[in-house]
Amino acid sequence: MSFRGYPFLGVMLIACDQPRPPAAPAPRSDVRPAPAPKPDPDALPGAADLPPDRRALQVVGGVSRWVDADLARGRGLALVDVSDDWAPFIFEDATAPDGTVLPNRYRAVFVGLANDRTDGDGQPIPSDAHNYLELYGIPPSLSVLRERFLADAVRTCEATVDNAKLLAVDSVTTWGSTTEKKELAKAQQRGERLEQARIRAEVATLEELTDPRLVKEVAAHRRFEAERAAFAEVERRLACEGLLDPAKHRAGSYDTVMRLAMLDFQQKHVIIAQGDITRGTLEALARPLLANDFQALRRVLTERAAHGGGFVEDGSVVPTARPGKIPKVPTYLTASGERLPVPDLVGAATEELMARLGLNTPEDAVAFFRRHPRSHFRAMKVATRLPDLPEYYGPQMDLFAEIDRGDIWYEFPFDPKGQRVPQPRTRFPSFTLFVRWRGERVPLVKWRTTIGGWRAELAADGQEYYRFKGSDVGPRIWRHVVAAPVWIPPLSSPLGGMTKIKWVNGALNRVVNYDEVGPGYLSAYGLVAAIHVQPVKRNGEVVGYFDNGIRTHGSFDYMSLRGRFSHGCHRLFNDLAVRMFSFVLKHRKAKVLGPLVQNFRRTFHQQDGVFDMRLPTRGFYFELDPPVPVETLEGEVKGAVKKPLASYLRKPGVVYTSSAPPTANDSPESKAGGGTEEAPPP
Repeated sequence: MSFRGYPFLGVMLIACDQPRPPAAPAPRSDVRPAPAPKPDPDALPGAADLPPDRRALQVVGGVSRWVDADLARGRGLALVDVSDDWAPFIFEDATAPDGTVLPNRYRAVFVGLANDRTDGDGQPIPSDAHNYLELYGIPPSLSVLRERFLADAVRTCEATVDNAKLLAVDSVTTWGSTTEKKELAKAQQRGERLEQARIRAEVATLEELTDPRLVKEVAAHRRFEAERAAFAEVERRLACEGLLDPAKHRAGSYDTVMRLAMLDFQQKHVIIAQGDITRGTLEALARPLLANDFQALRRVLTERAAHGGGFVEDGSVVPTARPGKIPKVPTYLTASGERLPVPDLVGAATEELMARLGLNTPEDAVAFFRRHPRSHFRAMKVATRLPDLPEYYGPQMDLFAEIDRGDIWYEFPFDPKGQRVPQPRTRFPSFTLFVRWRGERVPLVKWRTTIGGWRAELAADGQEYYRFKGSDVGPRIWRHVVAAPVWIPPLSSPLGGMTKIKWVNGALNRVVNYDEVGPGYLSAYGLVAAIHVQPVKRNGEVVGYFDNGIRTHGSFDYMSLRGRFSHGCHRLFNDLAVRMFSFVLKHRKAKVLGPLVQNFRRTFHQQDGVFDMRLPTRGFYFELDPPVPVETLEGEVKGAVKKPLASYLRKPGVVYTSSAPPTANDSPESKAGGGTEEAPPP
């Protein structure tokens, strides 16, 4: 059973009569004994009698042992938190200068989600449920992975599924319930028609039909047959993995039960497809279960290592290699005048952590989890050596960000006949975090992001129009970083999305939908946001900050980061946004403001019910001092229109009741749908 925030047979093999192994060869006098293993300089003596908060784990020679955490620190080792109670730095509680405790209430929700104990509202979920939220920025805890490894270690899906059929196609076409029946019926009729043609032609196979009119039909039919054969293997694999209940599923149909199982599989294994059976999905289905689990373990330990070391560099600044060309690796200058490449600290730290735990293969991971009961992970830390920090690291790094809008089109994407006009882009928006060091710009990470574009918007007359939702161009600053941010829905927000159906006390009930407003991984601003503001000066002095509604923030809408548009904000994958802003806060002077109280309340009617939405805070605030500069570049404007249109334009095929569109709302709230966070200029 799974639990997600969606809007919408094993075989035992017995080996017998195996051939005898060949006799061992006689020892040779000229063979030297294998060299003794090198001593482990970071291995510490065992200290099993220490309480959990004083000890750390090391695996030495394949044997796990507890060591003294203080001794590990004294040896220059890092203590990487791999406990079930872990949460990223931005969700930690804090203390105000006057000693007041500032609780970050989302921390408990994050930990509950990571341990499959609660849902996004903080409510308990069934004991057999799974959240599968890694794609949304909440990786599973090691206890959850432990259960996954131990369950999959005894499954025999490799013997159940025919991988040759699974990988014989690049994708599997699927349809909705109504369309599926029609398409399957059409395919059956085509097969019968081709079979009759084969009989008339007196040939053995369909491929021997020479009529040019039938060649394409034969190819389409063979492709359909291959896809249906692959679909059957997909069903078997999902059932074997425990994600699909055959008793609730209609075999051969991509019904709701199987679609949800496929979404579970893709989210469990971080496959960006949203239910479509793509090549990447098929390849993941063809891999052994433990191989997929091992990849998940590596991803989870990557986050723990990155946060434990306070790193952000992940190798993303290195350009993609092209045939015949060597990628130019960014470098930085040392005090000695040596030029070194910008390191992949996250990757190196992950390798160090996995090596320290003795995790080289999926089988190593199974053995590790069998040695350690779930209780060990309540407070587990690993004593390991992490990569040395580059010289440009420090408590107050000169960080700044740059957002390149890439190729951008201001032209309306439909022609007068309502046909969509192609607007190709070869250069997509990118986000780069830099540090200024010895007079140079040193890039630390470079990730795909989003910018504004043509989006549908509800106008004052109650009708939807298209409008260009732009991203501010030019220099701005990040003054505030907000953990678990809250989005305030404007009065123009449709009521349809403000409630949802949820199981409450054993029954389905309509409740207020806090998913979109937050705080939470499904909110409009994701798990963390930085507010773009523009200083307002008078007589050379900053007297205020103007917020035009633009943010750099995490996002659950991972598909938008494959090339779609936002309403003006710059989205990042939730996990990357959490990692980066944790890094920023650790390497910049910041004041912890804590929960920003707002006591927002809105009562509304929907479907004969009265609902009361309450948002006590806007999130957990940090104030950067000094702020971090961020600049959005113009990019390359394509097409004949060189400036964005400010007016509403009618959607093709829609009949409007008014003679002309109303005047477009140009308030900061309309830019990204968020409302102002800072005081506008007086």
